[in-house]
Amino acid sequence: MDEWELKNIFDREFSNVSGLPAGRCEDIREYHEAFWSTGTWAPPNYIPPAQPITRSEQSSFNTFHGPRTQVYSCVLPGEIVLRCLQHASAHTFDPAAQLGMEHLVVDEYQDLNPVDLEFTDVLIQSATTALVAGDDDQSIYSFRFASPQGIQDFRGKYPQLGDHVLGDCFRCTPQVLATANSVVARHPLPNRIQKRVTSLYQGANPPIAGSVHCWQFASGAAEARAIAESCRDLIVAGVDAGEIMVLISNRTALERELTSAFQALGVPYEPPRSDGYTESEDGRLALAYLRIACNGDDYVAHRTLVGLQPGVGPGTCNNIADAVLQNNLNYRDLFYRPLPPTAFRGRELRALNATRAVLQQTRQWSPSDTLGQRDAEIRRAIEAVLGPAARHAWAGYTSHLPPDITIEELRDCLWADTSAQQEQILSLVYQRLGLPPPHGGLLPPRVRMMTMHGAKGLDGHVVFIPGLEEEILPGQWRRPYPGLVLEAARLLYVSVSRAQASCIVSYANQRFMYGRAKPHTPSQFAPSLGTPFVGGRAGGLTQPEVLAIAADCRLL
Repeated sequence: MDEWELKNIFDREFSNVSGLPAGRCEDIREYHEAFWSTGTWAPPNYIPPAQPITRSEQSSFNTFHGPRTQVYSCVLPGEIVLRCLQHASAHTFDPAAQLGMEHLVVDEYQDLNPVDLEFTDVLIQSATTALVAGDDDQSIYSFRFASPQGIQDFRGKYPQLGDHVLGDCFRCTPQVLATANSVVARHPLPNRIQKRVTSLYQGANPPIAGSVHCWQFASGAAEARAIAESCRDLIVAGVDAGEIMVLISNRTALERELTSAFQALGVPYEPPRSDGYTESEDGRLALAYLRIACNGDDYVAHRTLVGLQPGVGPGTCNNIADAVLQNNLNYRDLFYRPLPPTAFRGRELRALNATRAVLQQTRQWSPSDTLGQRDAEIRRAIEAVLGPAARHAWAGYTSHLPPDITIEELRDCLWADTSAQQEQILSLVYQRLGLPPPHGGLLPPRVRMMTMHGAKGLDGHVVFIPGLEEEILPGQWRRPYPGLVLEAARLLYVSVSRAQASCIVSYANQRFMYGRAKPHTPSQFAPSLGTPFVGGRAGGLTQPEVLAIAADCRLL
């Protein structure tokens, strides 16, 4: 299950069964995910909820989890790796032999958690050759129980390895790289792997120095307005909107004012993933149809369809799942074979019959069908469940797509984690069709607003990092944990180093949060940037600054 399914299917059903609030059910699930990721209960980097998970809650979770994941033929995050490790350790499963593996490449090694590391060791010992790439300065996923120690200890674990050090930076211009390096050098983690990295842009013809701007604002609203104005002016100056990123570390503190500022100025922007089309009920319904067309055994997609029927909640879905268990039924068969005459009645029967009816309309779809062939049917199927507004949302989402894109390609595009992945998929579609990319790009050009963690692996010509305040980064919940404060510095390092031509970092002296204005202080990381913060700004980038950045962007 992915994040949407965990919250909207698993947690809500567990809440309905246990009588606990959905938020508490999420806490209990994450407690078990910590074990699945580390092999240890309550590992050192697990931050427990204020009210510890009780034995009764653990028992309730286990009673619900095992049978329910059997019904929906699914696993939760971390489970599958631990299961593979357990079987490999017991010699009941040889993953390398199963895959015919001779060579292994592990990228982003610093992002592996303890169970991942153990399983990777099993694969390395089975494969003929292995290549591991990682950077301890980019270890930012402690909430997934990743640790920089994994890459730091790799040489000691495998003393016979050959070492290949990458010293060239292909992404950042010199000034951006120097700022990023300054942050991590002033907040080094223990046993940090020393590096000397040089920007290749300093040897370009002509050289590109890049730029870093540090701003101070009286309020969060003023900061958001300045960022929106800057994005607007950069786009007017010729910078592709899709090459502008706004990275936020706390959505509660920053997103609302940024969104309001973008909308007020008419700046096209892409919201963080959880606000996108795929995370809405409209998008999830469309995705479920496409997933079933591509894989008729996708049990979770069938469960999604049931749960999105009008008037159907977790109680009805739980009753259906319980009936499957009590009557020794197969969940998928409920939608394609005659229903047992006494197993379902009332709301459960109506929910199943409604889902069976819409699936009857889509049974002839295949992965190779095109959007042009099936679009009218998809619209009718969506409207049949969620109404005309959902049909219009689908029409808006697909309006820029070529009619000859297949259902399988459309599913992959809709299911992609980032706009970069969507662009890669669409690029392959246009290549297959022998068509030139559309004028203006594969996706509508929009400023990308996303979390700092979500930006890992991505880049942009211009990157804005608002909210560099002690209350936000590192933030109150990290401050009691020195290791998490160092990780917050690495998060800032990763965020700055997403920028190619220019990075603009800012903080505000006051923010409006939870219904009132609260004073904020500059982050302890602010002096580490090596650039003075300019206060009293009346707006965003000046026209000369805009033109200079746009000129650098054209040279990249």
